[in-house]
Amino acid sequence: MYLCQLELKGFRSLADETVTLRPGVTVLVGENNAGKSNVMDAIRHLTAPLDGRRDIHLRADDLHRDGCSEGHHDSCRTEIGLSARYTSKEPSDLALYGSALAEDGKSIVYHLAYTPPATGAQRGKLTWQAGDAVTTDRDPEPAARERIRHLYLPPLRDAQRELASASSRYLHGFIGGFLLDEKEVDSFLGDVGERFGQITELEPLTQAADSVRERLVELTQGAHTQDTGFGFSRPTLPTVARSLRLRLEEQGMGLQEISESGHGYANLLFMATLFAQLRNAAEADLTLLLVEEPEAHLHPQLQSILMDHLQEEAERSQQADTSGKEWLGRIQVVVTTHAPHIATSVPPEDLVVLQRRTTPLLPSLGEMTTSAPVQEKKHHTTAVAVRNLNMGARELGKVRQYLNATRSTMLFSPRVLLVEGIAEGILVPAFGKLVLDPVAQRRLRGTAVVPIDGVDFAPYLKVLLKRDKISGQRIGQRVAVITDGDFHATSDGPVPDRRKNLNALLEELSADGDVAQVFANETTLEPELMRAAESNTEILKKAWICQRPRAGENDWRELMGLPDEEQDEKFAKMFNKYKVRKGDFAQDLLAVSAQEDVPLVVPGYFERALTWITEGVTGGC
Repeated sequence: MYLCQLELKGFRSLADETVTLRPGVTVLVGENNAGKSNVMDAIRHLTAPLDGRRDIHLRADDLHRDGCSEGHHDSCRTEIGLSARYTSKEPSDLALYGSALAEDGKSIVYHLAYTPPATGAQRGKLTWQAGDAVTTDRDPEPAARERIRHLYLPPLRDAQRELASASSRYLHGFIGGFLLDEKEVDSFLGDVGERFGQITELEPLTQAADSVRERLVELTQGAHTQDTGFGFSRPTLPTVARSLRLRLEEQGMGLQEISESGHGYANLLFMATLFAQLRNAAEADLTLLLVEEPEAHLHPQLQSILMDHLQEEAERSQQADTSGKEWLGRIQVVVTTHAPHIATSVPPEDLVVLQRRTTPLLPSLGEMTTSAPVQEKKHHTTAVAVRNLNMGARELGKVRQYLNATRSTMLFSPRVLLVEGIAEGILVPAFGKLVLDPVAQRRLRGTAVVPIDGVDFAPYLKVLLKRDKISGQRIGQRVAVITDGDFHATSDGPVPDRRKNLNALLEELSADGDVAQVFANETTLEPELMRAAESNTEILKKAWICQRPRAGENDWRELMGLPDEEQDEKFAKMFNKYKVRKGDFAQDLLAVSAQEDVPLVVPGYFERALTWITEGVTGGC
């Protein structure tokens, strides 16, 4: 059993969006303000907290603004609608949820509607509906709905402070989870009280008490003689938890105060205290573990280890034998992240990309004739689940193979620039400074520049430009490809027309020139640099000599001795012939240009690509 789909209407940035989730682990990625936390909060509203303590409630401020910057007007929506759809590979898992059966007969669904309070009122209206059929009793079995719960881990900024807090709310709840009933609580507190009593018998506490007692007796024996001694207040779970501190150190080194540890391991300790509560998931059919931004203070290897643990936790629960048990005890994990290492720790089909879109608003006739505020734009969140892109197993396999931590940055930015190799990737920022104005340069810094280390652009373009079959959205808002013509000079045989083939793919993906474009040269990057301007030639020469200090002068003399029409082919082939790495050459190229104080002239196709990718677009980039 797992949460397979969220349908969210009018909730914060989620104006009208469908989010598809996966069994096991789903990772929500996207830039800041894309709506990831809004999706997590929607799940929290739709499910009961694992410990029974709800700390989030729908409010009027949660209503989507429809482009209104100050308050709502008559044409704005008036209701929030949240729906959660669950399914299972085993139909018997859903047997207890008959009243929530969906129209498809294969899933169950719960709808939550919220209407903010009217003017002058204090409370809004909250309504549950089980299933798709509207009946007189919309939610006949609320107890069934309570069998689906969540455990929420908020973004961690300072776990040391949270764990050392005097309120100790995390430790209190954590410890209390191991006491099953009042009898066990009383027994535990009795044991604590007994040990507190033993502490009061220790010196110098007894000596201090005797000293006070001696003087107190002298002061009171003429009336009613008094006695005194040290003791602890009557123990309760909160007071015991307040006195406790989790300690931490590398195994075998002796435990230390958390403040003496690094933030990363303190964060993992904090997570461990919350994850330990998953033992209570055995008393629910499904527990959604909601983890926000777990990467804080963790180096990449620890991020990968953490994600492996979460996947194993979910898999164990899904494989557990539940025959004869009251609860299914399933665990499903949803993670939000900004970290490429987290994004690549799961298969690409477990990723959901959330984006903030900006839509122009045209004023209605009523707005044009009344004093209602007229807004030019509205912001909303869109969702694309990679699983819903209708990619074949072979294509997904390629994406899984190709999508490393560097390339996965394309999932976080609405602007993506795909280039063949590391040389182009190195030169993009430098070329941007030469040909772009300051505003466009800032947009370029916000663009994901992805060297694909080859010419197989198709899997990347399909991930970016195919539409989610359910939400209808796609990841890429503006995608540029910079590629080589390669003609016949760098290969022994005929070379396919890459520009033509890529443009055909864009047409197949219905990606017009406002969404994606291909920018190709006639040869390869380095000959194109030589063609761009005579001043580039001397810089190229000196960079080449940096790579081949002994033979570089002779190499260049031979190159310059050829007719112009042969130089492109010769230069393009020199890299393979002499095993010169293009990335290293690009670094030397920029170094020589800086030392000589002679700026490179950017080839026309490269300049056009940088100009186009940094133009303002409708999507709000």
